[in-house]
Amino acid sequence: MVEVSVRRQHTRDRLMVAATDLFACKSVQAASVEEICERAGFTRGAFYSNFESKDELCLELVRQRGEQLLVGTERALAQIPDAPVTEHTLAEVVAKALVVFETGFALDDNWVLVRNELRLYAYRNPSFRPALIQAEQTATSLALAAITEALQRQHARVLIPDDQLLLTLDAYCERIRLDEILTGQPSDGSAWREGLERLLTALVVLPE
Repeated sequence: MVEVSVRRQHTRDRLMVAATDLFACKSVQAASVEEICERAGFTRGAFYSNFESKDELCLELVRQRGEQLLVGTERALAQIPDAPVTEHTLAEVVAKALVVFETGFALDDNWVLVRNELRLYAYRNPSFRPALIQAEQTATSLALAAITEALQRQHARVLIPDDQLLLTLDAYCERIRLDEILTGQPSDGSAWREGLERLLTALVVLPE
């Protein structure tokens, strides 16, 4: 039973990797189930035994990425010590946490493009919007809860509402990566990481 489950997950993963590549190259709308199967090396039967439709595969991509976001966030927040963080140590703690986050949650080109393609697909297909919104909100709410708990543990707060903090950081990261893709000048990650360090150290308020 375990072997079948592992094989099934392997098939699903290959289909999702193939779909991600195609979505990044030619959009969600233009990529057909047949093309996804051909790139993954499977038949239509294999596809439909794992996903009811292309829309379901799209939602699974969002859910999978949300799980990675949560794991990366939790690992990063684990770098915050139990001892009170001070103004002198805040920047160091933030920098260390972001290095761990980057290791566990790569901002790869394909996902940056696919994420935007999924939103365009939802814009053009209203029936897909509620499911995509729900999947994204579920992912971000879990990460937000972890951030809120970490702030409370340090008796710290941010200058803007917690949900706006996450939105601000997310938008900043995505814009940096899109600019790198458009200009063809990828960085080693230092650009977005240093920017996030400045944002977080400026917005986090420690107890007096």
